[in-house]
Amino acid sequence: MTKGQKAIMSKDIREITSNKQIFLPMFIVPIIFMLVLPTVLILSVKYGMDAIGNINGFQLLKKLPITSQEYNTNQLMILTALEYIFPSLFILLPIMNSTIIGASSFVGEKEHKTLETLLYTPISIEELFLSKIMGVFIPAYILSIASFILFGIVMNAAGIMFFSKLIFPSVKWLLILLWLTPGVTLLGITFMVIISAKAETFQEAQQMSAFIVIPVVIMIIAQSTGLFLINNFIILVSGLVIFFIDFIMIKKASKTFSPEKLI
Repeated sequence: MTKGQKAIMSKDIREITSNKQIFLPMFIVPIIFMLVLPTVLILSVKYGMDAIGNINGFQLLKKLPITSQEYNTNQLMILTALEYIFPSLFILLPIMNSTIIGASSFVGEKEHKTLETLLYTPISIEELFLSKIMGVFIPAYILSIASFILFGIVMNAAGIMFFSKLIFPSVKWLLILLWLTPGVTLLGITFMVIISAKAETFQEAQQMSAFIVIPVVIMIIAQSTGLFLINNFIILVSGLVIFFIDFIMIKKASKTFSPEKLI
């Protein structure tokens, strides 16, 4: 990677961390999903199970490979959330982060009339395209790792409290972080590159990027209602499919990333 590419990546990362409009949503949403919600769950399980109701009536629990014969009610609630509810919420984070950062990196340059200057820098369009992709991917993936660690601390506290042992990370969660999350992050970035040719403002790009979140929201609903359960095999296959889609979209995005279409 050339010095010019590293300079562009550094510039993008500095702009991301200094822009409150971008940084605050990226900071607040993971805290809510990976800290507040699991903490509320743990406190509810420990001190307010009666308020949760009869968990045996939940459709999701009827389809789990774990049963109340193996675990008590409190343990069952924690494991259900850990293995079947929070994975879907976690997958939503890299999509949101990559689209938010991507909107700033690509459409933001266009909105502030600075992209034309970048196109005249002494690097090729391909090198500039790669720099912009990596400048978005790196902070988005770092945020996913930070969210993973934060969630792990909370859930291992629950593990010690209810199981007298650490319960995180499982193989499923490692697959999500190391296999699925990079593909999903790249998918959000390439999608944003494609729509950057049409969007004129950061807000417009954000509105258009909402479409990519819909499949994950459907998956969250399906998981919560027990229509289907995410397992290791589904994660592996989904990762392969997503990386294949990434490959196709990167080829399309590289054609979109041209002076004629971006300026």
